[in-house]
Amino acid sequence: MTKDFVKEWPEVLEGLQFQNMPVKYLMYINIILKNNITIHYDIAKELRKKKQATIARFLKETIETHYQKIKTVDLKFDIPALKKDMESRTSLLMAKTFKR
Repeated sequence: MTKDFVKEWPEVLEGLQFQNMPVKYLMYINIILKNNITIHYDIAKELRKKKQATIARFLKETIETHYQKIKTVDLKFDIPALKKDMESRTSLLMAKTFKR
């Protein structure tokens, strides 16, 4: 995870693990191969045609199958959408918890 990414929303993102991060929060992924070829996968576009589970499975299988050829993987997250959903869910939870 890049420092710039954490800087956008440090109180939540610092130390967060993305094992269960929904694919809908990814805008795109760039897979940079060791031969300097970049594979760009536009997730926002794919979500209009495919289910999140299908995209997640494809990405996982692709990375696991070809990990020896991969130099880096760059992820671009939709931070405003993630922040909005987290804040609304937190507000809802707090309202239920402290309800009189």
